[in-house]
Amino acid sequence: MRIEASSFRRRKISMTSLIDVIFLLLLFFMLSSTFSRFSDVELSSGVAGSASQDIMPAFIKLTDQGITLNGRSIELDMLNEQVAALKDDAGINGLILSVDETASAQQFVDVLTAARQLVGISLQVVK
Repeated sequence: MRIEASSFRRRKISMTSLIDVIFLLLLFFMLSSTFSRFSDVELSSGVAGSASQDIMPAFIKLTDQGITLNGRSIELDMLNEQVAALKDDAGINGLILSVDETASAQQFVDVLTAARQLVGISLQVVK
């Protein structure tokens, strides 16, 4: 029995399925990737008994409704100006930030970022 070479034809390999798999992988990696940058917010924990007697604090309360500074409602963009005015007038050199459970994490980060820009003001966060 003799097998002729012409009876065995090589089939062309179909690239369609390979291209489909590559596009699916590309789509998966594009959709599962994150393109936004995350930044860190430094928080220092207080030590028990470390309260200093020479700190004159102002009180900031953060709720979902907004921010109050010493009981007066203010906007976030006015926080630095108001605290600087209190620093000059009343001699405050510290902030106590009380965060209500209704406040969002983004509001908290926004207030912390704004408070970090204040020079010579210490910040304590309480619940």
